[in-house]
Amino acid sequence: MSKLKETRKAGYRTLGAIAIIAVSVYFGFTPLYTKVGGGVEGAVIGASFGAIFVIVLTMYLLNKQTEIEQESKKSEKVFEEKVELYKKMLESTREMLSDAKISSKETTELSFSMVELQMVGADETISAFSSVFDKINKTFNEKKGDPIDLEDGERVEILRGLSIFAQKCRVDLGIDESELKEEIFEKTFSEIAEAVKGKKDTTKYNFKEHKNLGKGRLVLAVITDYVQNNPNISFEELLKVFPPKPEFHGTLAIIAKADQIEEKVQARYFMKDKERITLSDAVVVVCNQWGIGNINPFLELCNKLDIKID
Repeated sequence: MSKLKETRKAGYRTLGAIAIIAVSVYFGFTPLYTKVGGGVEGAVIGASFGAIFVIVLTMYLLNKQTEIEQESKKSEKVFEEKVELYKKMLESTREMLSDAKISSKETTELSFSMVELQMVGADETISAFSSVFDKINKTFNEKKGDPIDLEDGERVEILRGLSIFAQKCRVDLGIDESELKEEIFEKTFSEIAEAVKGKKDTTKYNFKEHKNLGKGRLVLAVITDYVQNNPNISFEELLKVFPPKPEFHGTLAIIAKADQIEEKVQARYFMKDKERITLSDAVVVVCNQWGIGNINPFLELCNKLDIKID
């Protein structure tokens, strides 16, 4: 049995003793005091009961203080362990992103870090890093060689997952009770992604008759074309084809009903009349927040749907 559990058990015993003494005094003290007739004997009995009660209460308070101190020491130690582990995991992935390579040695080290994380991390923190680890493993296994080279888009996707992981760590460590606001996170990550890229990404795309499309216009053209080829599609059906995913925009929907867009985020959607898309049961708009950090998952989705993009 741990020292903390022993202390708690002793505290419970003491608390029980206090309760017994209190009940005994309540029911037995008056008849006893009456029987001895007061005087010196009554004073001695009263003083004895008082002393016993004070001693037992002091024992309980000392046990409680010891329990609090042990809890505090444990929490402090766990906090230090978490900080060191989180820093180590971020450092390991930083090296991957810096040299744009992943080796089997690095994936093995991350495997052990994942095991350590399961020991001290919160569920949300474990889940967040699992997504990063899955992406790293998937990328490593899909390519030949050891180490394998990371493309800019892959680096940014991993970095996005790390940013989400860092937010979960922030909450888990009690630095703040909530994660960064969506607009702050997206703005910050966009700047980070451009820094990783090393220069502004101006890649243009061709889709059917549409030429030299930017990322946002490409997404709008793809979804518009899909609806035109499926004129009876409903809002829920369209969401199943282009589902919201954290790697796209976090909590910001790719497709949303036009009449449900809050004014504060309207600038982040294609809101003009000619840009709106009419479905069988709703009029929707498409998010325009696309960059190097989130376009690759969308292109992968299009590839699975056999949508050809050049």
